[in-house]
Amino acid sequence: MKAVYLPVIFLLSAFLSGCTLFEKEPETSVFYAPHADDETLSLGPSILRQIDKGHEVAVVLLSHGEASQSINKINDNLTEESLPPITKEEFGNSRVKEFNKSVEELGVKPDNVYIYDLPDGAIKEEDIMDIMKEMNDHYPEARHHALSYRDPHRDHAASGEALKKLVEDGTIPSALYYLPVQEFENLDYDDTYSVPDEFSDEYEKSLDAYRIWEPDEGFYSIGYISVEPYFVKAEKYGESRWHR
Repeated sequence: MKAVYLPVIFLLSAFLSGCTLFEKEPETSVFYAPHADDETLSLGPSILRQIDKGHEVAVVLLSHGEASQSINKINDNLTEESLPPITKEEFGNSRVKEFNKSVEELGVKPDNVYIYDLPDGAIKEEDIMDIMKEMNDHYPEARHHALSYRDPHRDHAASGEALKKLVEDGTIPSALYYLPVQEFENLDYDDTYSVPDEFSDEYEKSLDAYRIWEPDEGFYSIGYISVEPYFVKAEKYGESRWHR
């Protein structure tokens, strides 16, 4: 059989452009969600792809999300049911409960779930970088996944910028940056990861974790009430869109 050689110019171009033509995909992935629901709305299909491939997956929640104004709607709903309103702390704790339920449905191991409480709406890059360094020490050679540094949401962009800086200085070897589902039509991307067919039920259940209204159990359907259109988009697309 005649040997086939790639042109030297092609190889040089691939190298200079950072092309990962020959890169072996890391078998461990760490995902960063600035707020509860980011892990399923924008990152969920990619998380499921890694699990489908038998890879180790860790998910990091950066904040409790207490700054969301949806607390007002939640308390209005509680008042209509003659139930007492919840505090911001209770609201944040409920968002964490929704997050935990979501990652459980996605199939992430409990030991690989990390929850931080950075200030929602004012997350600093340097604080995220400290967390990412911790994760890099715990999961060496992992690929790290964050929302895009092009994201118009301040906290989302901060997570992407933090990861980008750590990649550029050589601390973290591999990274992908994700479009938030609400910006799919507005931001450019390189490729997508779709929900594997055999994991469609898991993805739907992870989204449903944010629809639970059980006040006695501390579930207030916060995610769905807060950003219902994003859940509609996530179900429509069933994919994570990313760039390098």
